[in-house]
Amino acid sequence: MDIKEIIEKEFGLIIQSVIILGQGLDSIAYLVNNEYIFKQSKHEEARINLKKEIQVLNYLKDKITLQIPDIEYYSEKYSVCGYKEIKGYKLTPSIYQNLSDDEKDMLAQDIALFLREMHSMTLPDIDGLELDIIDDYCSDYDVLKETIYDKIPDKSKEYIDRLYKRILNDEHIYQYVRVLCHNDLGCNHIIMGNNRAVGIIDFGDVAITDRDKDFVYLLEDSNEEIGRDFGIKILEYYNHPNKDIPILKANLNEEYYPIEQILGGQSMKLVDMYNKGLDIIKNI
Repeated sequence: MDIKEIIEKEFGLIIQSVIILGQGLDSIAYLVNNEYIFKQSKHEEARINLKKEIQVLNYLKDKITLQIPDIEYYSEKYSVCGYKEIKGYKLTPSIYQNLSDDEKDMLAQDIALFLREMHSMTLPDIDGLELDIIDDYCSDYDVLKETIYDKIPDKSKEYIDRLYKRILNDEHIYQYVRVLCHNDLGCNHIIMGNNRAVGIIDFGDVAITDRDKDFVYLLEDSNEEIGRDFGIKILEYYNHPNKDIPILKANLNEEYYPIEQILGGQSMKLVDMYNKGLDIIKNI
């Protein structure tokens, strides 16, 4: 059953137009009737995450200053949800560069406010929302040893062993403040209007976890993100007690990316992703 049939059958909404807005590894997004965003999960893990996302969005309703998706439609059977589009445009590095210094400053304040509000929430009682950082790293390490150690040279194994030893013995990583995190906050999920942030979207990775995970992409220097200076400005307005720690974690996130490619490629059977990560590790 296609998305048009699902929406009309499940929700009684008469479809006049459907446009594919984009898709990632987990879901595909549609603009329906030039008014609603509908999102459909692409695999079982994404179905589970969508259910958690909707529970969190309902919990956050009327508690966040910026706009967030206000879920009006949800079908667990088809793993589809719908909400009115937050009008505006997605933040990009080029849009940021064209802002005035005052506008850049206000944008950093907008995002810092959103994060302070999120991180100060009483933790909701939602099944499966807890994400333990150390358990995740240990699980990743075990999978790598089981699945790729027979495919990589000794120097690569030694690098991975050193990396995990460093991670698992760093108190800045295993001692963290547990909060409700968006957990995927980058340019692509910040909606702008009149050169200000007006909304935050895509809570699909939301979790109770290390608050610093909400800064790693904001601190990232890449073609997709704005850069470290912007992230540091947000940390300052957030009043983070030790800015060096999220910067350390942002550096680790960049170093860890090939491993994420390997693990993600394995779990979702994406051969190109897997091979890209494996090639980097092999050539370290």
